Amino acid sequence: NQHVDRAIAQGMSTRSFVLQIAERYSYIRLADLYRPLRFLRQLSGQPPVCFGASGFRRDLVDDQEPARHYTAFVFVGYWLPTLLATPILWAWEILGFVRYGWQWSQPDIRSGTIGIRHGRCVRKQGPRVLPPLIARDLREKVGSGPLGNG
Repeated sequence: NQHVDRAIAQGMSTRSFVLQIAERYSYIRLADLYRPLRFLRQLSGQPPVCFGASGFRRDLVDDQEPARHYTAFVFVGYWLPTLLATPILWAWEILGFVRYGWQWSQPDIRSGTIGIRHGRCVRKQGPRVLPPLIARDLREKVGSGPLGNG
């Protein structure tokens, strides 16, 4: 919420907002595209701002930084229609499957799919729509523990 409020108060365009969150939370730096190896290393590394896994729905977590993957696909969904963004998600996961020793990440597919959908919403409605979408779709619900009392 604070990031969105600050962006709106500063008169930041939606495009600039998406570029900023992609760089901060996913380490997507378009300025490094001309250095592909560096760009790809950044994508798989720790982003400048880390949140940890606390508070995320458990079915979306496969590492200690689920916001990195989600935000990357908010970025992809903002720029590309779902029909093009979804194959990018699957290609990225297939590359990860090979890179990380034949371990498939269904949580990343779920998180990326949500990120693409949220990116499309941000494109249509602006940054203000993101906090309620995150609260609705990513946050672990109170009482949703293993006993199913949620």
